[in-house]
Amino acid sequence: MRCAVVAGTGWQGAGIATRIASAGWTAVIGSRSLEKAEILVENLPDFVGLPAERFEAATNEDAVKEADVVWIVAPSTGHKAVLEAIKPHLDDEQLIIDVTAPVDPENHLNEIWPPEGSYTAQTQELLGDDYDVVGAFKNVSATMLLNHTMPPNSDILIVGDDLQAKHRVGLMCKQMGFDGYDVGKLEHAPQIEGLTRLMIHLTYAYHLNQPGIKLVELSRGMEILPDDDLFERKKK
Repeated sequence: MRCAVVAGTGWQGAGIATRIASAGWTAVIGSRSLEKAEILVENLPDFVGLPAERFEAATNEDAVKEADVVWIVAPSTGHKAVLEAIKPHLDDEQLIIDVTAPVDPENHLNEIWPPEGSYTAQTQELLGDDYDVVGAFKNVSATMLLNHTMPPNSDILIVGDDLQAKHRVGLMCKQMGFDGYDVGKLEHAPQIEGLTRLMIHLTYAYHLNQPGIKLVELSRGMEILPDDDLFERKKK
């Protein structure tokens, strides 16, 4: 499977490309600058210990042309411009996974929100209803993505309106080393994207080492469980 990592020459793009390659797929790293993509493709395989043939370099426009899955990893400030540049080269058979979060590249504790309410919604609106757009990998750190041999400290929260597309992304998460959970429709994307700033705040405020979001069940066999009898007068 060929996966285009659009605007993928930053840390998050390098992490997504690493996880794609770790699943045995081809990561075509795209950039406005072909040279930047080529430099990353030259260095990344040795850096993460994966075969070089699983990585390719291209411009953003060329990266998406023969891709089965298109990952949008653009910064918030360049998200719309990147979408406008690649749209003429997309087709509606491709799965689109939007990774962009409302983080200000100049100050990671600040948020920049698009008028559509979320970056996933901006992607869906700009591309149109014929495209399957899913928001995922919004809250996992680049460090966790790069360390592909470690057990993940994050689960992947998945949003979008197409159930089949979300199911496909959930299966991809498994192959990339994560548990993925469908947490709702496109209208729920702002809640998921907003968690990214929360994770960054925790990193700075409490010096946590790249915290992640894990969905954890209560342990089985507990003796005290909710019981409506607690709120009723006892019979004498």
